[in-house]
Amino acid sequence: MNLKKTIEKIIGRTLFSEEGIQKASILEQEKRLNIKIPSVLKELYSTAGNNTLFSDGFHHLAEITELFIKDNKLVFLQENQSVLHWAVDLADSKTVYQTTDQSFDKDVEWYSEELHVDQFIETIIYLQCVMSDESFHNKAKSGFRYFASLDISEYHNNKKSKNFIDNLHNDFRQIVNGNGLSIYWNPETILLYFLDKENQISDMILTCTKNEDVFDSLIDEYGFWEL
Repeated sequence: MNLKKTIEKIIGRTLFSEEGIQKASILEQEKRLNIKIPSVLKELYSTAGNNTLFSDGFHHLAEITELFIKDNKLVFLQENQSVLHWAVDLADSKTVYQTTDQSFDKDVEWYSEELHVDQFIETIIYLQCVMSDESFHNKAKSGFRYFASLDISEYHNNKKSKNFIDNLHNDFRQIVNGNGLSIYWNPETILLYFLDKENQISDMILTCTKNEDVFDSLIDEYGFWEL
């Protein structure tokens, strides 16, 4: 996966060099920690580590100087409510773990994610876009201007809405389906929803789009609400 191309595809523009962290700074932190940062995570820092849409739009990507190791795992991401932390296993550089433990001075209980680190980072990139507010998008010049949600009851009770969601593959590419999340993308719109243990939609459906006509259609035809 080329993460830089993925991000540029999402926001529809070329990333500026200042949106990434200088390689010398990354190398300095690798020396501090005496590790090699997994390649996809290093690419995220070097291309968009200073772009707040992707570093802080929803979850918090640790600043390069905040990275730390626990149980041979590199802790790099904090959930938006500070309940969860995620880390990548340094033994294989592929497995992502999460924990709800708040104190890393004590023993920590880790749970592995379904997605390997490349898929996980890609998922986070799209999640940050949909869950961010307009101020992050404006600062990042992402092109996304319109945000909406569909209530789960509308999905179940409105045949037109349900048909639209159940056939997203007609107009979107599915980015991920699993690990509790389903994400769809096309050049103008990202749409996501969370999944329950049976892999069914568990909560409201969220979307952001660059196209006002698409936004109006979501509102007028499919029962979405403006956010």
